[in-house]
Amino acid sequence: MKKSKLKIFLVLMLSAGLAGNVFAMPVANTANDGFEDFADGSVFGYYQNSGDLLFVQSGNNLGGPHAAALSSYFLDKYEVVLTETENVNYNAYDNNSGTWSVIAPVEAILYYAVKAGNYFAMYGVDPAAATGSWSTFDIWAHGGPGTGGNDGLQISHFTGYNPSTAPPVPEPATIVLVGAGLLGLAGLSKKKFRK
Repeated sequence: MKKSKLKIFLVLMLSAGLAGNVFAMPVANTANDGFEDFADGSVFGYYQNSGDLLFVQSGNNLGGPHAAALSSYFLDKYEVVLTETENVNYNAYDNNSGTWSVIAPVEAILYYAVKAGNYFAMYGVDPAAATGSWSTFDIWAHGGPGTGGNDGLQISHFTGYNPSTAPPVPEPATIVLVGAGLLGLAGLSKKKFRK
């Protein structure tokens, strides 16, 4: 009886440990910490981005030429096809920041975009997470046209993404080598049958 309880306990602890890797806690901002603060040291928003900034881009990540460019960029740089997931909620704590969480059946996301003003910022989440926080700070700090005033920048929308591996495209040299190998195998098989 004791061994079965111990096994159940170990399985539960292992499951909790594995599940814990999927959850990232929202990151609260602290004044004068050097992260996502105004020039005077006061906080930009209550929360900081929980993901790592990849880039800030003008335009809209959802549609038009900027969305197509975003897909091409991820295909070229990371060899993945970016797939938008609708199963992500985001909540605004203040005008500049808030939290996000995934909705089943999605277990976690690897990338997210925050759209505000005339720009969107793209973030990577490593490891993938089911919860986190967002901020428009990086767009505001970019300082381009349409990035708000001294009080920050209100979010337009939040988009969660999960990639799928793109099918590899064979290079011409690879095709030639495979073809030569197949011809060689065909030649060997003809020799065997002639004997």
